[in-house]
Amino acid sequence: MFRSDRVLGIRQRRTAQEVASHGGASRPGPVGPDQGAAPVDPAAPRVETRPEGWRLVDRRGLLKAAGMAAVAAPAAGLLAACGGGSGGGGARKVRIGLVSPRTGALRNFAYVDNFVVGTMKGLFADGMRVGVNTLPVEIFVRDGQSDRNRAAAAATDLIFADKVDIVLVSGTADNVNPVSDICEAQGVPCISTSVPWEAWFYGRGGNPEKSFTWTHHLYWGMSDIRSAYRSMWRALDVPRTVALLLPDDQEGDAFANTSYGLPKLAEDGFDVLGGGAPFRYAVGSGAFNDLMRNVVDRRISIVAGTPNIADFSAFWKLLNEENYRPHVVTLSKALTFPTDVGDLGLAANGFTTEVGWSPKSQFRSSLTNRSAEELVNEYRLEEGRVWSQPLGFTHALFEIVEQALMSVDSIDDRQAVREAISKVEARTIVGDISFAGDPAKGIPRNVATVPLAGGRWTQEGNNGFNLRIVDQNGLNVSPETQMVDLQSISAG
Repeated sequence: MFRSDRVLGIRQRRTAQEVASHGGASRPGPVGPDQGAAPVDPAAPRVETRPEGWRLVDRRGLLKAAGMAAVAAPAAGLLAACGGGSGGGGARKVRIGLVSPRTGALRNFAYVDNFVVGTMKGLFADGMRVGVNTLPVEIFVRDGQSDRNRAAAAATDLIFADKVDIVLVSGTADNVNPVSDICEAQGVPCISTSVPWEAWFYGRGGNPEKSFTWTHHLYWGMSDIRSAYRSMWRALDVPRTVALLLPDDQEGDAFANTSYGLPKLAEDGFDVLGGGAPFRYAVGSGAFNDLMRNVVDRRISIVAGTPNIADFSAFWKLLNEENYRPHVVTLSKALTFPTDVGDLGLAANGFTTEVGWSPKSQFRSSLTNRSAEELVNEYRLEEGRVWSQPLGFTHALFEIVEQALMSVDSIDDRQAVREAISKVEARTIVGDISFAGDPAKGIPRNVATVPLAGGRWTQEGNNGFNLRIVDQNGLNVSPETQMVDLQSISAG
């Protein structure tokens, strides 16, 4: 079911809505307490909301905080009700909520969200099909503030104040996992992305024999990332010694796991520093001296892991002070965003990362029939930004919702909505998605995975950096050459 005819009118609708909002009319979408703030200046310094000594909050603490937030939800609901929504009249509306880390250290993950939400408001301006009916749509956005407690409170506000039917969320385990926990506890369908599925599943205490009921997840897993890294590294004539740079958080736990994480690369002939017991560090602590000393003294060839850009920069500075550079740097998270790579300057030349979605992907959107490259071009035109991988994954969440609701008789039947999401066989811009799981591969029910390729950032004169696929590794990309130019970016 394609809506390419609607795409042409998206920008005109937005312009009319913006004129109306400046003239004093209702804003185009519901405005909650977190939505009224001025937009974040991408050039402004990063804001870190975690206090000194911050630690992960356990699930019991999150649910207790959610219960307290629910008491205050009616007041928040009065504020959220001030804005209008897509569609009109008194018809029952499909209410979709999104928890986005718009402020704080994780805000790079949220830059695509404004564009995706605006696109969806245009696409669903005439409603969304629910069974045989077409219902108007409202989209509510709450700021998780890059903080686990605030993300949980944002999910609670969406459920109790905005009364959403479905919650969507992305942006690392710090934003995704607490939101998923709240939805699971409150019996609200939730679809998440942008977290390795093991960090989402096992980080929340998941049981492979039972899985979760209300929460669903779309992303790659550790088997996929090991395959992508192994394929890239084997093609290089360098020693197979590896040091792991892993934070003491839920994603770091997944990468460090000896059963399915990066230490398993030892089975493929790589010598992993620590013999499967990698060094760990507290996020923001700068405690890298021991790891740096081991990397330098043992002449480690490959550094891999999932640090944020600030932590990696601190570690890299220590290596520079020792005048030591590994042959290979392959990082998740820190090398995901072109702005972060640009901030590293010439040091990033040759750094590698995983690629789960790119403009060269051959999948098309089920909503618009547009290609990945067309979506990226529209994003660049409207937002003035370089694409990043969360663009495709956040877009896909809405595609899954639309395809699932086609088989639901009533949006008020929450159980039916949950079952429809669980059974959906969705065609999306990131691939064909099913939440059936794959027991043979250890993938539990309610998890859908995508393949990964290896990508390398390359400095190319005045054109800045290009991210190129250096090994397709099962990723469905255009069959031009193995070295595929994804996007030129400015190193700033």
